[in-house]
This record gives sequence, structure tokens and C-alpha cells, in this order.
Amino acid sequence: MNRREALKYTLAATASVGLFQSARADEPKPGVEANGRWTVERAQAWGKKQGWIVGCNYVPTYAVNQIEMWQKLTFDPQVIDSELGLVEQTGMNTVRVFVHDLLWRDQRDAFFGNVRKFFDLCEKHGLKVIFNFFTNGGAEGAVIGPQPAPKPFVHNSQWRQTPGKEAVINKPEKWSMMEDYVMDTMTTFRNDERILFWDLFNEPANSGNREMTLGFLKLLWSWARKIDTPFPMTSAIQGYKPTPIASFLVENSDVLSFHCYANLDGMKKVVETYKKYNRPLICKEWMARQKKSTVMDILPYLKEQNVGAINWGLIPGKLQTNYPWGWGPEKGEPDVWFHDLYREDHTPYDPKEIELFQKLSKKS
Repeated sequence: MNRREALKYTLAATASVGLFQSARADEPKPGVEANGRWTVERAQAWGKKQGWIVGCNYVPTYAVNQIEMWQKLTFDPQVIDSELGLVEQTGMNTVRVFVHDLLWRDQRDAFFGNVRKFFDLCEKHGLKVIFNFFTNGGAEGAVIGPQPAPKPFVHNSQWRQTPGKEAVINKPEKWSMMEDYVMDTMTTFRNDERILFWDLFNEPANSGNREMTLGFLKLLWSWARKIDTPFPMTSAIQGYKPTPIASFLVENSDVLSFHCYANLDGMKKVVETYKKYNRPLICKEWMARQKKSTVMDILPYLKEQNVGAINWGLIPGKLQTNYPWGWGPEKGEPDVWFHDLYREDHTPYDPKEIELFQKLSKKS
């Protein structure tokens, strides 16, 4: 049985899968709008149940990209366990992680097994998972096996796009494989309560061809809506100005999410733009100290507004995201870190930041 036949068998065996796109618009399921999106009431109930969402974007220190994090050659649950313990100690309740379609294509069973192990470790430390499928960030040309070393002093130098700008923009004939990947993954984990929500596409507006990306997004949402899962779906809105991609995401996301590395005034502008839709709001990327997006300024505001706060990141490791964007060897060590909260030895970069996380994350 080949991969596509196996997927069809899996989907056929789950007859309860909700085919929202084939349902008549006048017969939506309870708690669901005609386009498959959750109603505002259902989204609000979900948000109230979660409480304040606070966490970090997580990539283990041994990984230079998503491939190295998850592949069977390098997956390291001992390192992950130790680092998730640090997330827990900080007072966080959530981690956001990225995967790659190549892992599914090349080593599906091992990949899914490692995802389950990761979920087990998150459960051990009281953490929920934001699960991200696709991203425009990084370079094309992902391969399984040994990964390139990080470039000295360069921010996130070996990250890999998935499915890749080339595939999204110029090769729509490859989109059917992405459908299999998304539906198989979501079907396999559709009821796993360690998942907080599905994050379908990271920063889709950064594709270089927004018209083709919007076409891919529409298909992506239709695939995901076929799966009967109790967890909401979203993708990051970028900025606060209306664009076709931003409008699509506002109109189709169950809960609204965005990225903002601006200072407090900039963060307030974005939050006020999207709070009016009355859906749970999560900032999935923030904290850039040189840009005045700091823990001391931003975190109390997000808590006050009950906006989810998922900063980038935990420990620099091979990702080296303590270096600012555009940094290089000629600049040496920065006077102030860009991202991240802890050093390699698990001591805080700034103990006052950790104290604030712990203070604000305590349940009242």
C-alpha cells in the first residue's frame, strides 16, 4: 500500500470526519459558521477555558532547523525534557513548534512517533502545544540527514521553508502532496488534548507572490476543515493594515493570531485593531529587545488585555536568535540580546525578566 492509498484508508476509517466544505451553507454544524469557522461564542468559550496563554517559540538547542529537531537521526528527548522543564519553571503553559513536510514524506512513522514523545514531555511539564505546519521563513532545499552548521553570528541561518516559496508560487501541481501531509497529520492527532491549536501557516504574507499564496491558503483551509478536530485553527496576521491575505485570515481563523516585534505603542495598535472581532487573540511572536519589544514593557500589557503571549524564544542554541536580524561576524557579540531568555547553562539572561514571567503567570 503506497502513501496515498494508506491515507485514503485512514480517512475512510474515520467516517465521522466533518466535511465542512461539502455541507450545505444552510446546515452548518452547531458552533460552526457556514464557511467552517467556529462561531464567536464557541471561540470565546474556548478562550475562557484556556485562561491566559503564555509561552515561547521552542526549538531545542541541538537543532539548527525543524529537520534536526524531529528527524530520527537527531531527535533528543533528554535535551527536550530538560529544556521544557525550564519552560515550566518560567511559569509558561504553552510552546509553539514547527514541523516540515519532508519529515512526513521521508520517515512518517518515526516522525509521528517523535511527535508523540514530544507531546508526552509537554504533558509532563504542564504545557500545551501550538502546532505549525508551513512557513516561508528560511531557505529552500531541505534534506533529511546531517544538517549544515550554523553560520557564525547569524540569526537563524539554516532554517528551512516548507513547502517552500517555489512550491507555493510556481508549482501548484505539488499541492496535492501537501494536502495528504496536512490531512494525515491532523487525522492522526485530531483528538490529542496536548494540542492547543493548529497553526496552519507561519507568516504567509512573506511569500513574494501574495496572490498565489492566497490561493494556497484557501486550499489549505479547505483541507484542514475536512478534519473533525476539537482544536481551533489560525494563521498569523501580519501588521494592522487590510490586505487580501489579512482579510482572509480574519474571516476564516477560529481564533486570531498575529506577530508583532514593535514597541509598546506598536503592539497596542495591533491589539486594538483585532480585539474588535471579539475572538481570542494570541501574539505568537514578540520580543526584540533592540526594537523596544521587551519583556518589561510588553508582557504586562498582554496580560492586562488577556492576549496570549508567545515570545521568541527560550535558549539561542544553534538557532542563534540572540543575534539581531542582519547581524554578522564583523559585529561581534551584541551588547543586548535580540531574542531568548536563557543562556546555555540555563541561567537567565536577565533574572528580572524571569521574575516577571513567574509573577504574571501565577493563577489569581
